[in-house]
Amino acid sequence: MDEMSKLREWRADAPAPGRERLAPGRRRLLDAAGARRRRRMPAPGDWRVVSGAVAAGVTAVALLATSLGGTGGGEGAPAAAGDAQMRTATPTAPGKASELLQKAAVVVAADPVPQPEEGDWVYVREVSIGFTDPAGESPATTEDWHAYADPEFENWNEGDDHSPREGFEYLAALPEDTDAVLQKARWFYPESGERPDSENPGAGRSDADLADWNFGSLSLLAGTVPTHPVGQSRVYEAMATIPGLRVADTTVKDAAGRPALAFSVDPDPDDMPVRDEMLIDPEKYTYLGTRSVATDDLGLSGAGDGQEWKKGDVVTSTAVVSTALVDDDGVRP
Repeated sequence: MDEMSKLREWRADAPAPGRERLAPGRRRLLDAAGARRRRRMPAPGDWRVVSGAVAAGVTAVALLATSLGGTGGGEGAPAAAGDAQMRTATPTAPGKASELLQKAAVVVAADPVPQPEEGDWVYVREVSIGFTDPAGESPATTEDWHAYADPEFENWNEGDDHSPREGFEYLAALPEDTDAVLQKARWFYPESGERPDSENPGAGRSDADLADWNFGSLSLLAGTVPTHPVGQSRVYEAMATIPGLRVADTTVKDAAGRPALAFSVDPDPDDMPVRDEMLIDPEKYTYLGTRSVATDDLGLSGAGDGQEWKKGDVVTSTAVVSTALVDDDGVRP
């Protein structure tokens, strides 16, 4: 089927996708298109988080102007819009990606373990590109506060929208066995978004068939806030076993302008032409955010003139630039 025609057929009341779990970037794009419109709590990784607030309005998606690559560190500044579009580095062949993640697993496992308490709030500041309100600007900086212990978002009361406490405790309890971690990641972030009927969702499918789902669910776990370093280490170890795992051949820049390693799996040829990437720091190996990159020319109709991207354009990107445990809603660290 022609991808452009397929995309233009989407409408605001379209049902949620029924195939493998959509990875963070692609899911955000669908949210913007109106296919999914529900609040998301922090997806449990380093003190970083996949943000909850995604605004509708695909026609407001702005294209980036900062070219990828370079070095540096720190929080960085939002990538500026301009004449040139932000491009992506080419993913390498499998092998290097697994080696880097194995190294990353060793490094993050030695990080200090946070000690969150029930009355804490989780503060998150992000820079996002591709999900702004039609009247807003892109890149956009947002601040959010989430109750660490929030029963409304626990025990599957809101599907797989887990509270920070539930995510942190689940991450901390991950086993050493990588196959078991993959299974638990799929259970925590299932393809339907609702509590699975089986303790091993996806059982019987091949590893290759599960690659996209495994990568998406592990990426969400890697973004858990607050993170448990040993649990995050086990997420990296499990991700290193996914068939077709790749890493960009150079560092890229996230939405805040920081250098990042960009990990991905080969997109499904029957899916929309977008590659979802998990971004981590090239030195500390902590979670930085996500990107979605067009793997072919891409168009999406919306409430106005529509939006188009060329192959290699960054469609959406989120950088988590600051997180902390604070005493109350609205309190900044």
